[in-house]
Amino acid sequence: MSTIKLRSCGRPLPSLGTRPATLQAPNRTSIPARRDIPLGNWIGNEIAAGTGILIAMLAGASLALRVDTATAQTADDGGVVLPELEVTADRMQDLPPATFVAPIVEVTPGVPADGGDLLRSVPGVSGSRMGGFGIDPIIRGQTAGQLNILIDGAYAFGGCPNRMDPPTVYVDLDNYDSVTVIKGSQTVRYGGGGTGGTILFERDTPRFEPDEVYRARFTGGITDNSHTANLGADVTVGIPEGFARATGQYQTADNYDDGNGNPVRSAYNTEGAGLSLGLTPNDDTRAVLSYDYTHDWDVLYAGAGMDGIYSDSDQWRLRLDQDTPIGPFAAVNAEFYSVSVDHLMDNYSLRPLTGMFKMRAPSTADTAGGRLTAALEAMGMNWTLGTDYLQVDRDATRFWNFQSTAVDVPNSYLWPDVVNSDLGFFVEIERPLTEQSRLTAGLRYDRTEASVSQSRAALVPVGPAWVRSADQLYRAYYGVGAEDTDDDNLGGFLTYAHNLDDGLSFSIGVSRTLRSADATERYIASNAPPSTVANNQRWVGNPGLDPEAHHQIGVTLAKVAKHWNTQLDLFYDRVDDYILRDRAHGQPGILLADGTFIYRNVDAELTGGEWTGSIEFARHWRAGASLAYVYAQNRTDSTPIAQTPPLGGTVSLDYLAERWSIGTTFIWNDTQNRVDDNPITGSGLDVGPTPGWWILDLYGQVRISKFATLSLGVDNLFDRAYAYAVNRANVDPFNPGPVQVNEPGRQLWARASLDF
Repeated sequence: MSTIKLRSCGRPLPSLGTRPATLQAPNRTSIPARRDIPLGNWIGNEIAAGTGILIAMLAGASLALRVDTATAQTADDGGVVLPELEVTADRMQDLPPATFVAPIVEVTPGVPADGGDLLRSVPGVSGSRMGGFGIDPIIRGQTAGQLNILIDGAYAFGGCPNRMDPPTVYVDLDNYDSVTVIKGSQTVRYGGGGTGGTILFERDTPRFEPDEVYRARFTGGITDNSHTANLGADVTVGIPEGFARATGQYQTADNYDDGNGNPVRSAYNTEGAGLSLGLTPNDDTRAVLSYDYTHDWDVLYAGAGMDGIYSDSDQWRLRLDQDTPIGPFAAVNAEFYSVSVDHLMDNYSLRPLTGMFKMRAPSTADTAGGRLTAALEAMGMNWTLGTDYLQVDRDATRFWNFQSTAVDVPNSYLWPDVVNSDLGFFVEIERPLTEQSRLTAGLRYDRTEASVSQSRAALVPVGPAWVRSADQLYRAYYGVGAEDTDDDNLGGFLTYAHNLDDGLSFSIGVSRTLRSADATERYIASNAPPSTVANNQRWVGNPGLDPEAHHQIGVTLAKVAKHWNTQLDLFYDRVDDYILRDRAHGQPGILLADGTFIYRNVDAELTGGEWTGSIEFARHWRAGASLAYVYAQNRTDSTPIAQTPPLGGTVSLDYLAERWSIGTTFIWNDTQNRVDDNPITGSGLDVGPTPGWWILDLYGQVRISKFATLSLGVDNLFDRAYAYAVNRANVDPFNPGPVQVNEPGRQLWARASLDF
């Protein structure tokens, strides 16, 4: 028996009946674990089954699962028996409804380019593509600053104002253990905002047995279309009282061909390394210091006027956990982090110069923060008390010159030394009402501050009369200058969950969440030459934006039976002061009507949901399906909100033998006719109605030996040409017209892993 002990600062929960421990992973058939394990209200999660040997891992929840690593055997009824799971933790932390959690290796087959590419396999999560790298996740129609993305407990913010490098590019996927997606606003623990959801990439804490010396995992992958090559290593040495873990990853890719056989500018290179040192004197204590470095270079973008020359990150983390009582507290957790990002993009190093001027834009984003939490049991309730702090310093300048070697003349102070900070205080409580029901509630207060360098905002770049300072741009469009601002945001949530009979569970939750404008929405200042309304490329933030106020209600209904399970999640989100990227048409509060990209507050609503289901219908056979839809409406103008995913879904079929498996997944998106594609009257951020599409993927896996696993597959088997309706190319500030970037055509891939 080997023991995997996964612990975090948590608190005991009431038993809500007998439910199977499950993890959820699309594109993989799933079956429930043994049904005699009370694990609380694990709504709709499933264990992903790839081959006959499965290991269940769940990081971030206060569970320790003992997994029998013996090979799975065929059951008498023709099913597949999972290794026995035994709960060894006394303190268990539940996850909110509408939550996806899985080991990263089980989320999707194939060779994903980055974290955003990986997340597009999760029902309800989409992603916008600008090239082969840097896919920006979208949850329930919300993206960018509307999502909280934490990498092993740390916030990371990209250095590019146009999000060439969303936070998900700074995750070396081979070197992280699990991913959690909490849809909507269902917790107050992970910072302010997060109106669309929260994404957690996490590493497990290795705990060694006395006779154990090391653990190692080596991975590799290749594809034929983009000629992607991937190598990864994860080696840990330790004793019961501590460990040292070293990781490394390298991945390179050329341009891929779309389904029409046309090459798409999508090549990239990325590498990373990390070192973690940990103390684990007992099962309830840990102290971990870690450092990670990532380097991305020569990243081509079909949907932008520039390419990424490099993006570098330095990530430091310190985590201290004590899960035994300290004074009145049942557990205490402390986390501190620092993440620095340097980014450079230009329009001439990696592509032919097509315009009159060479341009380059160096930028930085420096993030620092921490979080303190404590668990408390009082008044018949389980309490989590906490405070956190986050500060992000951003600076970006675009330089230009007339086809000169030295590109050193300022054109725009894109982020004129912008600082955003957030000091938060929160409390979450959980109260058991009966053996079958519980109430969970949270309250959070955030003091957010945004400041801009007055001196840099007043600098007038070098150029003709239309080149203006950031302060002049703000005043021209909004009548306010480069002003500092602060917000007091108070929000919370309330969720009722109940276990009905025969594996049926139900929950309903309401929440109010406020999100202050980010650095780009408030202070971006990008000059562009005079043009028509439809082609104006100027881009100006609004220092006077009010915080978004989201009022959400969510309902979850789940059923887990012996051979099948299903879950339905529905939500409605009514938003006051939604921060809308638009064009200047002389709207209320907008002083000009020249088509410049601007930001303004409107009222909006978003509604939709997700459905997933899985069934075991014959010996070794499993089938699954999922649906996701979101409706996003600008209530102020009675128009659709741009860049909203259409109805989409998957249908999968898998055959699972003892040592091998094969499967196929049918992926589809419906036509998206709800668009904002007219720059004369709206934002023009959509290219137009997007036709529906479908593709078919094949995949298989075989365990070659006790240590080696090989996976093979074909993505887009029929080599179809298609593009997602959401493409960040449509919001590119450097090109006047929206451009949709096609997805890869047929792509063969192979992955191998060695585990010791």
